[in-house]
Amino acid sequence: MELNFVARHTEITDRFRNYVAEKVDKIEKLADRPLELDVTVSKHHGGKGLVGGDHVELTLVEAGPVVRAESDGEDKYAAFDLAMGRMMEQLRRARDKKKIHHHGHQKPLSIHEASADAFAQVDLVPATPEDIERVAAEEHAITPSAAA
Repeated sequence: MELNFVARHTEITDRFRNYVAEKVDKIEKLADRPLELDVTVSKHHGGKGLVGGDHVELTLVEAGPVVRAESDGEDKYAAFDLAMGRMMEQLRRARDKKKIHHHGHQKPLSIHEASADAFAQVDLVPATPEDIERVAAEEHAITPSAAA
């Protein structure tokens, strides 16, 4: 996965880059096929020359939808941790939606598989498609006794 850093009104240190690289391993485990992670760090100004906290935006581009999270904090490490927690929660929810929650995580049976097993237990043979078409054609034909 490719990491992209963008800094606005601040600098990104090597220490911060290493910190993010360590935390990104968690994203790679939860995301399906992550392509790139954009980390945008900006410094807020409180007005009248006062310096505010940092703002971190995370954007994960993967094979599915784009996942975004952002947060403010006293410093960029705290803001990154909060944004990372939000992104991990989104990824966990997305992964949970894809799980099969039936019969202890087993794949549900198709209608064909289920009906084949049921017919085998009662010693019946399912009708062929030709038999079904023949019966349907006979029902639609008008017989002399039905017309009277």
